[in-house]
Amino acid sequence: MYLWDANILRYFGQGHATLRAHLLRVPWREIALPSVVVAEVLWGRCDFALKASPAQAPHAHERLQETMHMLSQFQIVVFDQACAEVMNPLRQRHRRRKRYADLMIAAMAIAGRHVVVTRNTADFIDVLSSDQIANWIDDSPG
Repeated sequence: MYLWDANILRYFGQGHATLRAHLLRVPWREIALPSVVVAEVLWGRCDFALKASPAQAPHAHERLQETMHMLSQFQIVVFDQACAEVMNPLRQRHRRRKRYADLMIAAMAIAGRHVVVTRNTADFIDVLSSDQIANWIDDSPG
């Protein structure tokens, strides 16, 4: 399974050409979003929608609805107990150098033997093995 980081989801929404080329070689059923990414994306949209001025609110809520529709196209892999068990040692080792959400995504990749697809490979390079990290934006499909 290929777990998309939030930055890949943004490129998907923009119809990025290299990402589209990668999607031609990978079956859609092998693409998923970590529940962590779903939470991050929804948090941002909900926060904007709840704090928008009356003039901005219609646009903010329309964007929230569009985001929910886009997310509904994906399988979602949930952070479960196996991920939590992997997370504890990762957190001890990388606590000060990594974002908590990135460590959660890495734990999901390790526990499920998934590949994290991200443009921010530096966020995962010292946490995951090189075969568990892919950049479908800057690297052309093989």
